Amino acid sequence: MSLEKRRNSKEKKEKILLKESSFRETDFTPLVFKEEKKEQVEEPVKKEELVGELSDIDKDILKIAQEILKLKRYDTEFEIESEAQIQRFPIIEKLYATCIAKLSYKKGYSKEDIFLSIRSLEDKNWIVTNERRTKLEILNNEKLASIIEFIRDNPGIHARDDKIEEELNITRTPFLKHIMTLENFGLIRSKKIGKTLHYFIKDVPDDFDDYKVVFINDLIPKIIEEFFKDDTISISSISEDLEVYPGTIQYHLKKMKELDLIKSAKNKAGKKIHLVNIELLKKYNKYFKEPNFSDLLKGL
Repeated sequence: MSLEKRRNSKEKKEKILLKESSFRETDFTPLVFKEEKKEQVEEPVKKEELVGELSDIDKDILKIAQEILKLKRYDTEFEIESEAQIQRFPIIEKLYATCIAKLSYKKGYSKEDIFLSIRSLEDKNWIVTNERRTKLEILNNEKLASIIEFIRDNPGIHARDDKIEEELNITRTPFLKHIMTLENFGLIRSKKIGKTLHYFIKDVPDDFDDYKVVFINDLIPKIIEEFFKDDTISISSISEDLEVYPGTIQYHLKKMKELDLIKSAKNKAGKKIHLVNIELLKKYNKYFKEPNFSDLLKGL
């Protein structure tokens, strides 16, 4: 077979593979990602919406729970699975009995209604006995509320970030203590990426956690911008433009390829190019404001 025929055969094969691939040059998002993520983007749940989900009986029981949980003579390490177990756990028995005494006659709630409400409040972390507080108290706590908003504004933050002391005016140790409380109440979540724990608001989906953590490094968006402006640009040219070692660019490029942010391919001239996952960046900015790729992707 002649070299010309071999080359044509190879190009035809590569074209077919690219067509059947889960990536597209104009829409680079993996097809699997598209199929799984068709749901609409939702804003994180705010305090008013959280409180709004409570029924009247839930609110009444929470008021009583705020007082009962503060009684230090009761053990708080247990888990209720049935109404019959209540007597085994004095603090819940006290809460249950107090709710019956104060609410059954006055509000007309049955014992079963009260038990089911207590179970529901525990399941949804409105009552966390070992914290001796209710979620309502947490949401009304100025310091804890400020940490929630801080994490909402800085998704993916880690405990060693200087922003914590600068913006919250607290050091790492009390920050971690508050973080533990907020996790117990299901208001934030943590994810270990590499060797570091990163924190997110609970209701922010975890689809973009890895991307958010990668983008904490200011160099990554700059590399993406270089490839976006010129997909044929060489690693050495980016290294010169950004004044970093080529090995550093290669290291980050490998990570971006693993996350499907960048894909290597060849153009019609046979030159190696690096394609930016445009659709993924657009979806990312629907959840997170920083880094903002809107100017870079304007018109696409």
